[in-house]
Amino acid sequence: MSVVFHYHRLRRALGNFSLLAHRDCDGHLASMHQAGTHWLKFMLANALARHYGVPGPQYNHANDFIAGPHDAVIHPSLPRLYSAHSIPHPLLYLGSIHRLWHLPPYVVLVRDIRASLVSNYEKWRARYACSFAEFLRGDPRGKRFNSDVWWCFRFLDGWHAVRRAVPARVLVLRYEDLQQHTAEALARVAAHFDLGLDPDALAAGVAAGTKDNMAAREDPTRPRGAVNAGARRVHDYFDAADRDWLTTQCARYLVDSWGYDYARWDAASSA
Repeated sequence: MSVVFHYHRLRRALGNFSLLAHRDCDGHLASMHQAGTHWLKFMLANALARHYGVPGPQYNHANDFIAGPHDAVIHPSLPRLYSAHSIPHPLLYLGSIHRLWHLPPYVVLVRDIRASLVSNYEKWRARYACSFAEFLRGDPRGKRFNSDVWWCFRFLDGWHAVRRAVPARVLVLRYEDLQQHTAEALARVAAHFDLGLDPDALAAGVAAGTKDNMAAREDPTRPRGAVNAGARRVHDYFDAADRDWLTTQCARYLVDSWGYDYARWDAASSA
């Protein structure tokens, strides 16, 4: 498994030039799957809309304000921000590359792997057509699932290397902190991207980011996000064998746990 994982990790990283190709911007949001990306983008887009006096985002993914790599630029007079679930090319592990090519600042949005996996499974379970235990063990080739534990390892280890190279250019934001300290987190993101947003604009962004507002702005052409499965908690998806397996893999493959303790299961977040 180790050889397979590292081979495909390197193969995929060396072939991913997205962050380099789209470096001409004011900031780049790199996020784990199911880590609150739409929520953060929607709040930031509404804050920008208030600050610049333009209509707010059409949909809750806010791609008209914070674009994906293939989206058109809708507001050319606003700061240009990109967002993707991008795993960095190894060239970004070098501080000299950031200085030479004037690479933008990055916000890396992360979440407890267990919660991210459960949310991803719930969102795509009809397509995956497998048990959670099978999904959990994933596909290190990166072909079967939209995202799995091996993708999480590649993402987190890659951005750990970037953060070591240019710590001042990388702001780490945890989904759990975004939930608990929303206004402070949005202000940190705006400051890191040097957007110059005033308190009124930031407050408007936070106020816009309610579940009702987000639900009203669903893009009908895109799959809906995961639905909270009632009172079932994240760690209830994992039986004893699943817990032992994931704890072992995290200890083996994660270079940095990013503040999460994958040996503990009593405090796993809710889906």
